[in-house]
Amino acid sequence: MKHIFFTSLFLSSFISAQAQEIVIDTSSVAPPPVRVHGLTADPDERLEDFRYGKIRTADGKREDYLQFRRLKEIQTLSINVEGGFRSETSTLSNSFNGLINSNLSMKANWSVLLGYSYRNIWAIEAGYGYLPIRLNVSVTNGSNPLIYNYQNSGNGATVRLKRRIGSGKRSLNNTGFWLTGGAWLIPNGSGQIDPLRLTGRSNSRRNRAADTLQLNINTSIANRFTGMAELGAEYTVRLASSVELGFYARKYWGIGDALQSTLTYKVNNAAEQQSFIKSDGSGWGFGVALRFILEREHEFKDR
Repeated sequence: MKHIFFTSLFLSSFISAQAQEIVIDTSSVAPPPVRVHGLTADPDERLEDFRYGKIRTADGKREDYLQFRRLKEIQTLSINVEGGFRSETSTLSNSFNGLINSNLSMKANWSVLLGYSYRNIWAIEAGYGYLPIRLNVSVTNGSNPLIYNYQNSGNGATVRLKRRIGSGKRSLNNTGFWLTGGAWLIPNGSGQIDPLRLTGRSNSRRNRAADTLQLNINTSIANRFTGMAELGAEYTVRLASSVELGFYARKYWGIGDALQSTLTYKVNNAAEQQSFIKSDGSGWGFGVALRFILEREHEFKDR
């Protein structure tokens, strides 16, 4: 009886040990996978966003970069601010043996324009500009000449057409050289501007009394409205997504005289001599242009 009891106890201990080994041995069983939940944009919506330029590329996202490279800028609307210097020359008919001159003048000018570009090839600009036309009269007076400057109202309206030349990767965002041509309508004002009379003496001949010199200068607006044509070249670079900087050089041709000075010269009240100085705005202009893009439209290029 005692032997039967110990045999049963040994068998029950062996079975319990086997059962415990089966429960603990889980080394060959992999842990359950951990799922990370996240939302991604609908591919169709992302395509539409890239089509209309609503998404910017992010560093490290190759797919977004490739999508961005497939965008092509179709048209832009911008506001342009220009500033620079313009030189002008006037025509003089008679200098009275070097007594009268009309010097080259260089003055500042500026304009504010609304611009539109199409496919980075064609562009048109229109707006208001402060572009005064000046007339300069210089009277010889020893080492200190007497200089008199006149100008019109200074206001003007312009329309300018532009065409990009050349090609390349940078040309996709307006960067590059442009040929420009335009026209100006200029209201000059009306009336006479400060008539002037100068009297002096000359002792150029020996053993004779000094000569009495008299010079009358009458400057007036020649035409109430005149125009100008321009032709130029410009280099533009895009500084940021909505800002462009340009450098320009332009040649101007006046259409009609804006200002005219009539000079009457007498010596000892003898016969009069006359001379005319006319200014129509012809000259050169140099400056910079800053453009702020207000709106743009893109086209999504198929592969």
